[in-house]
Amino acid sequence: MEETELRREFLMTIGRAYRSYGFPEYYGYVEALLALESGELSQQMISHKLREILPEPKYATSVPSVNRALKVLESYGVAEKTGSRKTGYGYRFMSSSSLIASMLQQILQGNRQFVERLRTLTVQNKGKDRSLSRAIAAEIEIAEVWDTIIGQSLSSLSGKQGVQVT
Repeated sequence: MEETELRREFLMTIGRAYRSYGFPEYYGYVEALLALESGELSQQMISHKLREILPEPKYATSVPSVNRALKVLESYGVAEKTGSRKTGYGYRFMSSSSLIASMLQQILQGNRQFVERLRTLTVQNKGKDRSLSRAIAAEIEIAEVWDTIIGQSLSSLSGKQGVQVT
């Protein structure tokens, strides 16, 4: 395979992974392109390079599509934004972070908030409604199992990628 075809296959592979996570494929294309490039790229440059590798019109390579992807990638710590509105923004791949680890961190935080809300309900209920108390206890037990599983997964990832577990 020639270099362009290999790069295309790399983008497509990352895109399919994103689709399996419930995101649009083009988010993966943007991450893959940032991973391929050693320096910072503007939104326009990312769009241009994506069009070179994926010239067919069926692929989302426009600047607005790139912008949407970058916002998500930035929120998960996969891409870093530098610059200012005045000078223009540049984006680069954060090799020390991972989308999966960031997603697990967010799930873990949400899960912990969920348990706290349930515990608050338990205190407010004061055992008056036994069915509610039983249901809350069951939900907390399930959430704590998930908390353990996710925490172990993050610990495993931290040794491989420098991901910080909170």
